[in-house]
Amino acid sequence: MENQKIEEFFYRNNEQVNNPIIKSFLADPHNLYLVQSAILHPTERNKKLVDESFQSHYINVRKIKYVSNLIYFFSLDFDKKRRRLQNRVLLILDKGLSEEGSTTAKELIEDASIEKELDYIVGGGLLDNIEDELLLKSLQKLTVKQLQILEMIYVKELSITEIAHTLQTTPQNISNLHRKALNKLNNTFNKKGE
Repeated sequence: MENQKIEEFFYRNNEQVNNPIIKSFLADPHNLYLVQSAILHPTERNKKLVDESFQSHYINVRKIKYVSNLIYFFSLDFDKKRRRLQNRVLLILDKGLSEEGSTTAKELIEDASIEKELDYIVGGGLLDNIEDELLLKSLQKLTVKQLQILEMIYVKELSITEIAHTLQTTPQNISNLHRKALNKLNNTFNKKGE
């Protein structure tokens, strides 16, 4: 009988009960007990206890919402200030270091990839290791790029993808240049053999 009375009350006031603040209020077992007591025994004292408890809950919800909004808007302002500061102090490498603008910061930075490429072409390279005169002359007829690729494959023992990464091109392009270089060498040897 008591449960039926409580269910009828919640059914009649379904719209109000579905309000998020009231839902959170009723989620607390102590508050739910106070409401059920006020429904079953509608005395002034029970109604006053529910009212006081709800006012306290409502004030806490408002405080939490206020602090939450403070945090949210503070974080937005902080992010805007941080971006504004970053945009003020941009590192522009193409801009001249002096008023004349002759030297840029970009020019002062060493490029390690150029040194690597030179290491592959010069010093201890493929041409230094060839003793056969005919092969040496055939290799000298190749383009610098083809010679460089052959050296990377056969002397440095790099893979096609490593070479492509070093030369900043595609593996397909490296394969094509490798095949053309070998075909040139093959054609040179075939002509000399005839």
